[in-house]
Amino acid sequence: MKTFTIYALAAILLVGLTAATFAQNMASDEAERQARLERAMQSAMLQQQRNNMKQLMNSFWHGESSNIMAMFFLQQEDFREGIGVTEEQFQKIQSVLQRTMESPDFQQHQDEMQKLMSEDGGPFGENATDEMQNRFVELQTQMSVKMQEVIMEGVKKAVNENLTPEQLKKVQEAQISAMSEMPIIAPNMFEALDLSDAQRRQLDEIKKEMEPEFDKHVDKLVDAQMKTMEKVREALENMRDAAPEEREKFMQNLQENIRKANPDIQRAMNEVMESGKVFSDALKSKMFDVLTDEQWQRMVDLIDNPPAYMKKAIAEMRKQMGTDDSQARSRQPGGGYVPGPGAWQPGSSAIPEQYRQERNSRRPFPRGEN
Repeated sequence: MKTFTIYALAAILLVGLTAATFAQNMASDEAERQARLERAMQSAMLQQQRNNMKQLMNSFWHGESSNIMAMFFLQQEDFREGIGVTEEQFQKIQSVLQRTMESPDFQQHQDEMQKLMSEDGGPFGENATDEMQNRFVELQTQMSVKMQEVIMEGVKKAVNENLTPEQLKKVQEAQISAMSEMPIIAPNMFEALDLSDAQRRQLDEIKKEMEPEFDKHVDKLVDAQMKTMEKVREALENMRDAAPEEREKFMQNLQENIRKANPDIQRAMNEVMESGKVFSDALKSKMFDVLTDEQWQRMVDLIDNPPAYMKKAIAEMRKQMGTDDSQARSRQPGGGYVPGPGAWQPGSSAIPEQYRQERNSRRPFPRGEN
């Protein structure tokens, strides 16, 4: 998923590079043992990161996206002011998240990892057994799983207990406004349009019908992202001994440097995103058909004419994902993905143009309430 790739990278690289730093300082006769541990840790964490990404995407599909996107939007002062979130509310949300990160649920794994580290030099020491190293990798994986669970629950609690129903609805409206930036549509965002029970049942049936294709798309997307992450890890490993200013320059253009060095991966990602667009357009067309004309017009207005605070939020999303205008222009000489005219305008990819035209042609025959 484009928006969250940045945060996913951090978890992998932190563990992988920490292991690499330990191993670098080991005696040469222990190099092979440490190399095995490092490879095992990286393999385990990459597999867990794959699972985390799939879980995150599935959370969007199954209706938890409002909490996740709320946390992204609420980091922006303009958005908080736009939906009326007070400083007191925001501080309460931040406090819940801070307590979540200090959760005692992590303590058991932390205690056992600390115990392992203190035994005969720990899993990185010269007396480390295969059993000790395997247990260390296992604990790292369990810790990652628990963190994902606890953080997701903490985000849900922070948002739902501190935002008013009106503000939560504004978050759902914000998701609709930002639909063009979402590689995976979050069906629950349509709750902002005041759905009837019958409409909810219709949307649930559509989700059930489309779920097999959704699962295929997620697998393809995660595969492509994992290959990108592996290249990032390799690139950072190669930059370890570079001068600080050289590393800083490389990090400032990390995504661009990886794309240029690995055009095959960029092509693969473009193919995945294109197939994802086909799936997304089909899903949207089915879901949009459930909306009444009044709901349709409300949705179109949120997409085509977002409030000022959402224009800024969307611009920030594009910046983080590397899809803003300046980066798009800089990619053209390298042969990467080049959007068509108007691709960066509001609503340009949120509503399939053919569907928009067909829907507008129905106006002489208004749809009633479902």
